[in-house]
Amino acid sequence: MKSFIRAKSTLMTLGLALSTVATLATTAPARDQIVLPKSASFPESIAIDSAGGIYTGSVTLGNIIYLPADGGAQKIFVEGGTNGAISIGGLLLSPQQSILYACSSDLGLNSLSGSAAPGLLAFDVASGALQKRWDLPGGGLCNDLAQGEDGTIYVTDSFVPRILSLKPGADAFETLVQDERFSGEGFNLSGITILDNALIVAKFNSGQFFRIDLTSTPTVAQELQLSQPIYAPDGIRAVDGNGILVAASSGQVVHIEIDGLEAKVTPLDYAFDAPTSLALHGEKIYVLEGKLNKLPAFDPTAVAPEQFTISVLPR
Repeated sequence: MKSFIRAKSTLMTLGLALSTVATLATTAPARDQIVLPKSASFPESIAIDSAGGIYTGSVTLGNIIYLPADGGAQKIFVEGGTNGAISIGGLLLSPQQSILYACSSDLGLNSLSGSAAPGLLAFDVASGALQKRWDLPGGGLCNDLAQGEDGTIYVTDSFVPRILSLKPGADAFETLVQDERFSGEGFNLSGITILDNALIVAKFNSGQFFRIDLTSTPTVAQELQLSQPIYAPDGIRAVDGNGILVAASSGQVVHIEIDGLEAKVTPLDYAFDAPTSLALHGEKIYVLEGKLNKLPAFDPTAVAPEQFTISVLPR
């Protein structure tokens, strides 16, 4: 119940930021769109395989959906409730693309609530079978994840002020960094990526970004100095050497060029409907418009969208 109240507080106030961005970007260049099936209602994350096939999940149904690159029949890769999949967050394909990792948490959004602890699930890509499950120690919210070159997986926790790490072959998470700056009302830590031997993480409710040098001991978080504010940052992907792309649920995708702790922010010339994640494939950017601000469970006045889409942009 506490997690439900905290999430509700964040998403209801997000409407203010959305209206601000809409005023700034009333027109935008045309782009292609992929319409998602009903089984992917309120998607939060996206992963793309080498063939261009797309995985996405649902926070209200607990499903993971696969959309083939050739336009073939969309299918449910994992059905909600299977192996404790409740609300699906971050998705990540292993480097060999044999395993799909998925964050599952419990926001009280469906009948599956209370059936499993928040955790990280690993599914065999070929069969959809569960390979392993790791619960978050002490609960929390498994938001997003990234994987280092040595195979270590890093997870952001939105409700406990920490970044967790999972070494190859480990049976349990370890706490990499715990920092009270990661605390706050509603959703805290969100997107994560690896850039030049460091983690870059976003904090959804405050718009802060942190850099964690993975080669230093002790491991500490340093706040980036943004050239302009970013409202409700969520999914992150590394690009262009020292750059990252950020899907901000306030309605933007922005490019950030990082030099030390200085971060130059450049919004892309597009407007979106509450994007939650993005992915890169070939010369295109795929932006998932999750529209979580329109969840009726969080805002009784909200009208659930009739469809959810992925916008496809040139890089």
